[in-house]
Amino acid sequence: MPDNIAQNGYVIIAVNPTEYRQAQCCAFSIKSKMPDASVTLVVGKQSKVQQKFLEGFDAITELPFTVATNCRQNDWQLYWASPYENTIAIDCSTLVKTDLTSAWDYLIDHCSIAFPNSITNMRKDQIYPLYKKHLEKDYNLDVIYSGIFFFKKDEIALRHFKMADIYFQYWTDVCSKYLKPEHIPDFFDADIMHTLVADHTNGDVVTIPKILSYIDMRNSAGNTLNKVNKWTDKLTVWPSNAGKIKIQNYAINDVLYYHEEEFLTQEIFNEQQHHYNNITK
Repeated sequence: MPDNIAQNGYVIIAVNPTEYRQAQCCAFSIKSKMPDASVTLVVGKQSKVQQKFLEGFDAITELPFTVATNCRQNDWQLYWASPYENTIAIDCSTLVKTDLTSAWDYLIDHCSIAFPNSITNMRKDQIYPLYKKHLEKDYNLDVIYSGIFFFKKDEIALRHFKMADIYFQYWTDVCSKYLKPEHIPDFFDADIMHTLVADHTNGDVVTIPKILSYIDMRNSAGNTLNKVNKWTDKLTVWPSNAGKIKIQNYAINDVLYYHEEEFLTQEIFNEQQHHYNNITK
């Protein structure tokens, strides 16, 4: 780890080659909008990461404890893995198509740990996933979203990560205890698990409706495409020069959580890398 690492920065977890590539493209997009940003790749074993995946990152660090194969199940380790005093964590299957610089002062001044409590579709309309309705109505939970979130290295944030340590590693048992069988996800769901942790740490988490909100393509597609498994099967993506992205006829100028690996074609990856090189050379 470099000695001159910044105080504020972005971390992206990736635990396999597909995710290394996604994380690298995310780093390209961050640096293209914010060339001075510091971005760290967080992995299971640094020795397994090929050199070609390190372009775009300022540092690489390892998850300090046993690594789960589901990338986001390792979120609880970020408090110890992040080299920064103030961190924004971003899911690897994300592109940042907006400048987040102005968010830092507000987050640092007002929050120890913060998540968005709203997400949008590509038209920037707020969306309400079905599981959000169930969690709010049946359990009186304030649902949070975790594609991007902020935390400090302080005692308040630490409480969230310490509880997440247990909840995330034993998520099926936790869900069975607190949720009805019909509401238990088939696979680890970071949004649901962070929501349960936030609820059980007595209000430590600050929810922010706009600063950290993002476009969530999987949930957007689920609301509009009759539960189509992959939105990439139904919607057309148009990459162009300067790293620009259109989905259908909508230009993407926000944080885009695309989820599906099929989205990140070689053409899109190349455009993001090329734009990053032009901006930072």
